[in-house]
Amino acid sequence: MTGERGNNAFAYEQRAARLADCLEPRLYVPAVMAGGLDDVQLGDEVIFEDVDEHGELKSCKGLRNFVRMEFLGVPAVIFDNHNHAFYFWWEAAQQGLVKPGATLVHVDQHKDMREPAEAFGLSFGGANSDDALEKVFRYTNEVLNVGNYIPPAIEAGLIGEVQFVTSEAALTKFGNLQNPSRDGNSICKILNLDLDFFAPEMDYIDFEKARAFIQAAAKDADFITIAISPFFIDQGLAIEVLKRLSR
Repeated sequence: MTGERGNNAFAYEQRAARLADCLEPRLYVPAVMAGGLDDVQLGDEVIFEDVDEHGELKSCKGLRNFVRMEFLGVPAVIFDNHNHAFYFWWEAAQQGLVKPGATLVHVDQHKDMREPAEAFGLSFGGANSDDALEKVFRYTNEVLNVGNYIPPAIEAGLIGEVQFVTSEAALTKFGNLQNPSRDGNSICKILNLDLDFFAPEMDYIDFEKARAFIQAAAKDADFITIAISPFFIDQGLAIEVLKRLSR
């Protein structure tokens, strides 16, 4: 990805200043593969750059591939930057894995509710063709970033209610709403997990309580999206946590 857009817009001028005149800041977006947990591996390409809390430019490498798999028995996709969830939600709705207006169980250190600079302009009900999916792909990569992908999903009708699980108190609050029985009247749900929920600054949250919540939420979900968020959590730790959550 090139140009001052999407995730590539973060710290664009600072990044450009360190490059030769003929070069411009760019980020890599991995391809998607079918696989399992063993295929969730770190790659060698920079997928995110921004200035950290110390004012220093931080370059982050991400996954070798995004991975389609079953996680805790549920269709899932694992990727690095969280804005890619928008694309995979739309694709899952096209494939009938989820229903438009699904409840989103958002387990994340952040709410990811900033407004994008550009509106998407399509609703799922009126645009579920391959051409629409191509537009979704461009919008996901060229407009959206890690902090603003949920509002356009709501506006497009992909997502209805959002349950924001950003604290230990929310684990208790929303844990009482889970419905593992999956009876015929269950509301369609998407579990949207950001592994930065397990970053060191969040270690006041009991891991076993968080794991129990996520496993119960997975049983209640029709589809799962998981971001490993390289800027916000060490990637080795993220993959270790992912494997612990699956047990």
